[in-house]
Amino acid sequence: MNNVEGPYFISHKGVRQGDPLSPILFNFVADCLARMVRRAQHNGLLCGLAENLIPRGVAILQYADDTIICLKNDFEKARNMKLLLYLYEVMSGLKINFSKSEIILVNGDNDTQILYAELFNCQAGLFPIKYLGVPVGPGRLHIKDWVPLQEKNLKKLSTWKGSSLSMAGRLTLINSNLSSTFIYHMSMYLLPKTTTDTLDKQRRTFFWQENGQKRKYHLIQWKVICKNKNKGGLGIKDIRKMNISLLTKWWWKLETEDGLWQTIVKAKYMQGNNLIATIKHKADDSPIWTDLLKVRCFYLKGRSVD
Repeated sequence: MNNVEGPYFISHKGVRQGDPLSPILFNFVADCLARMVRRAQHNGLLCGLAENLIPRGVAILQYADDTIICLKNDFEKARNMKLLLYLYEVMSGLKINFSKSEIILVNGDNDTQILYAELFNCQAGLFPIKYLGVPVGPGRLHIKDWVPLQEKNLKKLSTWKGSSLSMAGRLTLINSNLSSTFIYHMSMYLLPKTTTDTLDKQRRTFFWQENGQKRKYHLIQWKVICKNKNKGGLGIKDIRKMNISLLTKWWWKLETEDGLWQTIVKAKYMQGNNLIATIKHKADDSPIWTDLLKVRCFYLKGRSVD
């Protein structure tokens, strides 16, 4: 503590589940895993992905208790990672549940995937995967990949909930719950128009209290309802506009902040070009970067390049 090594003390009682100390203790131990991986990278025992963009590549991504290990196709270095994980278990006392973990290859064959799955004693997974509730894949997501999001939003609705609420109550529920379910998804992807139309239809149906047998008249157009209250609307958030606003934040972060994502993007797409207005779209651009280029005009609106 305070750069001074103190005497060893013995813990006589463990920390129970739900104890306020559990999160900070877990963060200490999880940070140790990241440091072990980075030290192994520095010593040449591991090699992460995208080593052509950043030194030694990206080997580990962590958020709370979710961890993604990224390794280059090298079986000997994969053995080093397996040994490192065993050492981590012995040192920390945490047991890694390999049976719930998955091995996923990017542009790999089945034989190679089975080989790595047997090494780590994990399951063989397929894209798209879910990370923090958001689908992730090497290519563009299809409309069918967004069906779970629509179903999740639909589960929050029911006829009896709407019938027991006034119109003001339904409006409050839409603004506080139904319009925030997919915020994290919209901050990563530009949702397909079919998906946004379906989500809007779910909100309209709940607001006007329609059901499968009887359709009620919509007294006001939905685009009017989505306007600000000062402009005659009810203040319901427009999904498309909210999606664009969330994506334009990445351009702000690219210009004003420094981090791993910024380093990779600048090395891959900008290549010394500091003006984001002059970046050109390429055929091999990733789907997410392509979506960001589509909303760039909204971020640059009002600017001029001399």
